[in-house]
Amino acid sequence: MNIDSRRNRSDQLRIKHLRLLELVAEHHSLAAVAQALHLSQPTVTSMVQTLEEVFGTTLIERNARGGSLTDAGNLALKQLRIALASFDTALESVVRGSTPLVRVGVLPLLDAWLLPQAMARMESTGTLPRIAITHGGINVLYGGLDRSEIDCAICHLDELPVQGGHLTDLHIEPLHEESRLFACATDHPLARHASLRLSDLADQEWIVPPKASQARRVLERVFLGAGLVPPEPRIESFPYHTNLEVVAATRMLTFAPSSPVRHYAGMGRVHILPVADDIPVSRLAFLARQPVMQLPGVEPLRQAVVWAARQMAAARAA
Repeated sequence: MNIDSRRNRSDQLRIKHLRLLELVAEHHSLAAVAQALHLSQPTVTSMVQTLEEVFGTTLIERNARGGSLTDAGNLALKQLRIALASFDTALESVVRGSTPLVRVGVLPLLDAWLLPQAMARMESTGTLPRIAITHGGINVLYGGLDRSEIDCAICHLDELPVQGGHLTDLHIEPLHEESRLFACATDHPLARHASLRLSDLADQEWIVPPKASQARRVLERVFLGAGLVPPEPRIESFPYHTNLEVVAATRMLTFAPSSPVRHYAGMGRVHILPVADDIPVSRLAFLARQPVMQLPGVEPLRQAVVWAARQMAAARAA
């Protein structure tokens, strides 16, 4: 069957055909898929045959334990999830009004300064969509993009797991560079120092991200680069807001991107430690899969986020 014939045949596909692959990936059983779709198993088998005729290859490997997606099936599902997400967005927009919905993922506390400025910008220009915010670490956000559970994400590029990823259609737009800072409570003994070295921090108590996180690896590289053993934390916690609140209430130190640290310092909650050693600089980025960039609301959000990041960078440079 040539490509034109397959396109003609694809006119017979329905939303339930597209959902089928997602359900197979979830349940690994055609019987369970049939139950979820409220269809008979022979009907589901016929749907699988129709899908495989359209794609011209085996999408589901049948076995005694049920069924699983082949490599081609996983690739097809990856692309179809964008179509399903677009359909869900269109459906919700029609039901709830004409304003599009944009699902954006952010690392903890980036929404404390960047998103509010971007939203204010869109509100002033009449382009503000409905927004659903998901908070999480880079693996959560990256996975959400891959599964089309979110439309776009804002995170640090140095935490992007590209080595283990497969988002070949990812749009990556760098925003601005951001340093990392050490912080303590405002009444911590180290807060009285005008200048510090990493060696002055080595024997302190710490609350930092978990060992498996990229943020933790950055901290370890900082100490190892100075010829010091990285600190063994008393508490491991990923959310920066949790870490900074603990720092504000205890004698512990933490290490975090400058945005959340400066935000808490501006509220008088923490003190920024004046460490003289070189600290790696990271870059914020706006991420979205290329096809998603065409969805209503995504481009205005991208423009507003870029504008807010430039305003923040200019304010810090002034």
